[in-house]
Amino acid sequence: MTPDPADAAGGPDHRDPAAPSPQPRAFARIGHAQWADFWAGTKAIAPLMPGSAVFGLAVGALINLAGWPAWLGPYASATVSAGASQIAIIDALTQGAPAIIAIVTALVINARLALYSASLAPVFAAFPTRWKLLLAYLMTDQSAAVSVITADKWPDPVRRRWFIFGVSGPFTGVWILGTAAGAILGPVIPSEWQIGFIVPLMFIAVLVPALRTLPAVAATGISVAVVLLLKDLPYGLNVLAGALAGIGLASFIPDRADAGAGTAPGSPEEVAE
Repeated sequence: MTPDPADAAGGPDHRDPAAPSPQPRAFARIGHAQWADFWAGTKAIAPLMPGSAVFGLAVGALINLAGWPAWLGPYASATVSAGASQIAIIDALTQGAPAIIAIVTALVINARLALYSASLAPVFAAFPTRWKLLLAYLMTDQSAAVSVITADKWPDPVRRRWFIFGVSGPFTGVWILGTAAGAILGPVIPSEWQIGFIVPLMFIAVLVPALRTLPAVAATGISVAVVLLLKDLPYGLNVLAGALAGIGLASFIPDRADAGAGTAPGSPEEVAE
């Protein structure tokens, strides 16, 4: 009888138990573990993606209605990547506001990204420079909030950066594609849907659990109140005023956590006294 080649090679039942199990093949030179972490990040932010796509359609439609070239939609989303700023710019320019007002308003609104960088700095600290630059470019309000809130669950910096890449990359991609579709198709979203509330609601849903300090809560409340009180200002200046008021006034409010830490039992201040 001719021996079975499998038996001649030891057969499936005669493999060395100490031999490592075969690893799944890498895809696009990225290992299976990295893809798994990337997918975990995508799943973490997936509930917010439909809102991003719909809001992208609405922002793209504004470009269409303004009579501007459709390519401006995806271009603006890929370079600015901030829906609130894009709407403020479009609104100001279509109302005939000077360009300087549109620019200053967008810069003030986007100044919040500097605050995000302070929160993300310890999360990104162990990442190579190329990863820091890539993830910083992809950051949005929602992806920054998810990244900060979930950072402690990913202590390994390699796994953490792939998770954050999964959070930020697909979310930004959905936003860009949605804006491109809106710029091409025009106003396909009914005005009754009140699309302007989608992004604030998405951000509130993610951020509210993380508002643990008095200055953060105060800045949010002050900004919202000023924006609503000054809603009749031209050129969208109520948004500019709200952002400045929230940042400025909240900076004078002490953080109770820091104050408590400074007088904790056994602290140097207390010992000195």
